[in-house]
Amino acid sequence: MTGYAASYSWIAVACFLFGCRDADRNRIDSTRSLPPVFPASPAENTHWNGDAGPIMIAPVSGSVDSTMVILPYATDSTIDSLQNVATPIAGMTFDLFGRTGKVAANVSALSLPLPQIDTAKDCYSWPAAKLHLNTEIWQFGFVSGRAQAIPLDSIESLSSRDSASLAASITQSAATLPGTVDATFKGLPFRVRSAYTFQLDTMEVVVADIVRSVNEEAKPRVEHLLIFGERAHGSNGKFDVSYFSRNAGAEDSTPVTEVLGAIKVGSARQPIVVVNVQFDEGGKFGFIERSPLGKWSATWRSAYTDC
Repeated sequence: MTGYAASYSWIAVACFLFGCRDADRNRIDSTRSLPPVFPASPAENTHWNGDAGPIMIAPVSGSVDSTMVILPYATDSTIDSLQNVATPIAGMTFDLFGRTGKVAANVSALSLPLPQIDTAKDCYSWPAAKLHLNTEIWQFGFVSGRAQAIPLDSIESLSSRDSASLAASITQSAATLPGTVDATFKGLPFRVRSAYTFQLDTMEVVVADIVRSVNEEAKPRVEHLLIFGERAHGSNGKFDVSYFSRNAGAEDSTPVTEVLGAIKVGSARQPIVVVNVQFDEGGKFGFIERSPLGKWSATWRSAYTDC
């Protein structure tokens, strides 16, 4: 059996065998509800797109060669079983991606044991690995050959005129969406916090995080509106929004969805935007995928980690 096949089998068996956590952990998980960017789904089905391969990797914060090995079939109820486990990735190589596209190819990795974690802290991490590379910043990676890059253009890279035009189009599209459930933000202006565009055939796609805030000194509040919109390439009109989600609450505890990059997978070259939903203490990785009918939807989400 090849290293790839062995690793895939190990992950599948592990996910079948892992047991549930104790009552205390279940209580904690119930308070960490997923933001609307991810629909509710059965714990045993994480909706991982198998065309992306058996695992995903992402860099440890502040490091280039230290990486987290994300097992996509792990859930909030099984992540504890992965602590202090070295992931069998021998023989695998990885392609690394950022927002601008692929930054490295066929990178090998060495599995590492996780440092012993104080269980009293009640936090969880992904298995660790060390990459054999010295390259620029990257955001995520997949087993070599599994994904093709879709380069993103940031609104910050545009001229001031084009940037203003794009921001206006995005906010016009946001204004057509159903109103906020929190009346605190009604009538307040939108601000484009981040926006990325890319091309799919004849369509221009935008992924944007739009913010409205209430600057109360004692209790500042914020609303994040994540939108996926499309318009004909070369058009200057508003984007037709295919998918959106809202998160609102206290400024220091409202989840924020960061766009890490975009890829295509499988023979159908299905577009996927890879995101990281950041909570106040931890986060989840996820996919937002485009169907053949041109609709974007949130599909896979990883287990929550916070160490």
